[in-house]
Amino acid sequence: MAVQTPPLLADAPTTARSGRLTGGARSRPLRIGFVMEQVIGHVTWYQNLRRAVTSLNEVEARWVETRLFEEGGLLERIPGLPPLVRSGGRALLDVRRGLRGSQYDALLFNTQKAAMLCQWDMLRTPTMLMTDVTPIQYDRMADLYDHTPDRSAPLRLLKHRVNVMNFHLARALIPSSTWARDSMIRDYGVPPERIHVIPIGTDTERWRPAESRPTNERVRMLFVGGHFERKGGRILLDVFRSLGLQDRAEVHVVTREAVEPTPGVTIHTNVQNNSPELLGLYQSADLFVLPTLADCFGNASIEAMAVGLPVITTAIGGIPDIVEHGVTGYLLSAGDAHGLADAVRHLVMDADARRAFSMAARRRALARFDARTNAAKIVDLARALVDERQAGAMAG
Repeated sequence: MAVQTPPLLADAPTTARSGRLTGGARSRPLRIGFVMEQVIGHVTWYQNLRRAVTSLNEVEARWVETRLFEEGGLLERIPGLPPLVRSGGRALLDVRRGLRGSQYDALLFNTQKAAMLCQWDMLRTPTMLMTDVTPIQYDRMADLYDHTPDRSAPLRLLKHRVNVMNFHLARALIPSSTWARDSMIRDYGVPPERIHVIPIGTDTERWRPAESRPTNERVRMLFVGGHFERKGGRILLDVFRSLGLQDRAEVHVVTREAVEPTPGVTIHTNVQNNSPELLGLYQSADLFVLPTLADCFGNASIEAMAVGLPVITTAIGGIPDIVEHGVTGYLLSAGDAHGLADAVRHLVMDADARRAFSMAARRRALARFDARTNAAKIVDLARALVDERQAGAMAG
């Protein structure tokens, strides 16, 4: 599934009309610098957050994109440079260029990787640090993510200490889920009162059930996962074939990997994130199935619930915060083919259950995963941090 940067100017400020701070005789909008990692799934989170913040008209925002890598860059040409230094240094250079010439009331980094070497910025400016997974959690899923943890013990220790320092330098931590929050407390010693679980979510005004569509002749199941194997695509197709439901159901697969078409299965490639084509596939489906083997926090399941689809997925990472088992769908153990077969069979055969789950899924998406509502929470948090610093300066 192709990744596309949204059609917005990466470094153009978005000016506010409200949310003003008092400074002397004049008032001005709250100024926030947003540093956004642009690697795979983080692109979608960035798009959703940016559009939501812009729609609020409450801040003067500058958006800085970093891909943690620059083809042919000086840092990238230095032999033997540890990945921590290379990617962190690249992000630091991007931050310096993107925020040059302006001062900000607050900063937000959408991943800890983007903030790796930005300690000076975090000391000078109240900083919010977002993440959907802590480094320790990510290392535990290394095999399924094709990720190689640092083999050098000194380098592992250095990386951990830098992350501990940054988690404590940040004035507020914003994990996407209680799963990531618990790791911050347990593995990094972060005080619970400085942690605020706020998932970015999605644009629920755009991601909504279609106003009208014809009833599918066969129940249409949708799978959306760029990494077909890790997201459980192979398990889903094996279960679909074993159930013999080709006369009652069909599967539509959205992925960027090559998958052999089989009877009853349609493969969609080169579908872009947040695109009208992807939205159309969700809105024409009856059921969303993602038996993922490893995940941090699944945006695809949120999109599915926003358009009113029952969701069958696995209870790993932060996903239990998204799907309410038995209410908006089913949560299974990773790799549980028998459980997946039972859940698929039930929702394919029972239209009343699908309708009940559909309505509950939409309600939950509106209540917990509306990007504009959650962006407002983040802006309110930034304002509270700024007020806290100003109060401390006056008291000092």
